[in-house]
Amino acid sequence: MDLQQVLIITNNPIVKNINNAEICFVRGNQRQVLYQVLNKVAGGHSLLSHPLAGSIKPEDNPYRSVVLSISITETDLSTLNMLEYCLGKVESGTREGMDSRRLNHLARDFQMI
Repeated sequence: MDLQQVLIITNNPIVKNINNAEICFVRGNQRQVLYQVLNKVAGGHSLLSHPLAGSIKPEDNPYRSVVLSISITETDLSTLNMLEYCLGKVESGTREGMDSRRLNHLARDFQMI
């Protein structure tokens, strides 16, 4: 699939700079990214990547990128249900007050994952 045919919703500064793709940059946490994804899917965009993809637990990585189709189709209710489940997982696992020194030290690594 051509990057010009996808929408990437992300809070990752590295992904923000990808050329040839439509990027929706969210200045916020991964929960806010997933809410943007939920709104886009409710509007008819199709989910092309799993919102919790990755080998790191959601609460351990502050960055989230999700790929959607640019084209609009009929809203898929099962995808909306799955997104609500993913939001619940992220909200239940979110740690308040993550050590900012640790985050600053590992930020570049998390952005590359």
